[in-house]
Amino acid sequence: MRRRQFCRVFGCTMAWSVLPGSITTAAADSIEDIGYWRRFSQELTPARDPRAAKAHAIFDRLVEVADKRRDVKLQLWIAASDPWQIGLPIAIRDGWIVLSKGVLEMCYREPTWGEDRLAFVLAHEMAHQLHDDLWHVRFAQAFEAQRLQDPALPQILEQLPHTQREAERVRERELRADESGMRYAALAGFNPHAIITQSSSEHFFAEWVRVLEPRFPGIGSVPPTPQERAEHLRAHLQRVANATSMFIIGLWSYYAGNYPQAIRAFEAFRSVFASREVLHNLAASYHQLALQAYEKWQPKPQTFPFQLSLLIEPLTRASRNYLERTRGPGAEPEAVFRQCLDKAIQGYEEALAQESYFTPALLNLGAALILRGFHTRKVGPIHRDFSQATARLSSAPEQMPPSPASLNNLGVALFYEERPERAKEALTLASTLAPDYAAPVFNLAVIARAEQRAAEAQRYMQRYEQITAWLTPQPPRAPQSQETLSLGSYAVHLGLVERAIPPSIDRPTRSPVVVDETTFTMVTYPSGVMTLVLDGELIMLMAREGYQGQSVQGVGIGSREADIITRYGPPSRRHETTHGQNWTYDTQHIAFQFRNRKVVTWLIF
Repeated sequence: MRRRQFCRVFGCTMAWSVLPGSITTAAADSIEDIGYWRRFSQELTPARDPRAAKAHAIFDRLVEVADKRRDVKLQLWIAASDPWQIGLPIAIRDGWIVLSKGVLEMCYREPTWGEDRLAFVLAHEMAHQLHDDLWHVRFAQAFEAQRLQDPALPQILEQLPHTQREAERVRERELRADESGMRYAALAGFNPHAIITQSSSEHFFAEWVRVLEPRFPGIGSVPPTPQERAEHLRAHLQRVANATSMFIIGLWSYYAGNYPQAIRAFEAFRSVFASREVLHNLAASYHQLALQAYEKWQPKPQTFPFQLSLLIEPLTRASRNYLERTRGPGAEPEAVFRQCLDKAIQGYEEALAQESYFTPALLNLGAALILRGFHTRKVGPIHRDFSQATARLSSAPEQMPPSPASLNNLGVALFYEERPERAKEALTLASTLAPDYAAPVFNLAVIARAEQRAAEAQRYMQRYEQITAWLTPQPPRAPQSQETLSLGSYAVHLGLVERAIPPSIDRPTRSPVVVDETTFTMVTYPSGVMTLVLDGELIMLMAREGYQGQSVQGVGIGSREADIITRYGPPSRRHETTHGQNWTYDTQHIAFQFRNRKVVTWLIF
């Protein structure tokens, strides 16, 4: 009976991973090691199956946005066969995730959603790795012991969940991995609704159960049954997917410079999942509002003389729309600046409470503390903000060397701590590590001027101007025509009434989401187009990876930075992100997102 129970629990489990513990058989001793799997099956290489190449590309995108652990390097290996005749995703020790060909076949059974579903499966396994929740390997050990007719099988089965309480713990762990996996997939640009289709009976988990159940005909059930888990997950993932749309709205609004809308969306998402990413992005949105207020309060360009690095956006001119609309007591620019900057600092601290070495939050927190310190009177012998900024920016462990951006901010903090020699060392190192990085060169020029070394300051400024020549401000280019995206032979544009789109086009999925009592609808088309709808009207459009069309000036997915400059000129705003850049063109109402200096998506707003 215990063997039946283990098969039933295994059949309802989406992901398998490792729990530290003693294993009694020789085969089980090695099953946690990648060498075992390489002996067990041939590798399905990209040369043998294009889907394997796609799986590795998807995996790399997910690694960029997933949580980080210093002791885990995530890696993927794909088996050309299915161990024990079962489609297998399994997380083993040392960061390895093993996938089998059967998983690729299942995910691509409906080609429209193949990449999105595969992204979720991989992201789910990543979550098990990063949560150090690697317990499902015991099922694999049991299958292997059964295959080898190992006498230790009864002892292995004893370690498997077989009571209601144990099954509930299984469910909790799986749901946690589902939450994180859905978030990673969405952050990497995949559609979370691909996991859940429109029908309550036809969805990815039901398909998964149908594939597993025939392997064990006539086996008795142990709660939760596969169907129960599938239905529970469907309801749960529907909530996660809808919440993820809030995150996407926040990100799009941030790219478009609508920081108040970004704040509302990130706040709504935080109420569901207070992840470090949303805490950081919420803080960064407040940070941008603070910079807008700062520009209005201190309009002279050299009020704050240095250039600080933000992982989301450098200290550049931003839209003043928010401040122009701000009215009432306490809404003076200085008050808005201080209030928003304090909220940004609080948000970065909350993100760092989840992971103390989360680089984006460390970098941005340092920038915020420096700017606040510049406008705060020192009390006592140490300026608290500058001291804290220096401590935070210097806190990375030895195996995590500081980035050029962190060194740039650290140099500024050290200068204000009255340690100019160390400041220059940090800035020089930043410039050496990234010769095309302009901010530390500019800051070295500022220090040289402050120390009355005019010739040296001039040399730094000449180098700075050479680096930034391509970003020389130019009159904004008038758009040739309104930006559109193609749905088959049908063109969609901002302001279009959604009901004008023929309902037969491209089988979209729809996700209503409420942000601050306003109901939006996120619509995803398999051809690579996403739209945001408000009151029946298209208010934002995005071209995702896979979109085959071009912008009105001939830019497509895969275009290089130089192509964008040629066609659109320098951007009005640039956002540095954790995995690339965003360039926004306010006059043309378009923003391009880059990874490895190539366009991966673009937004029309």
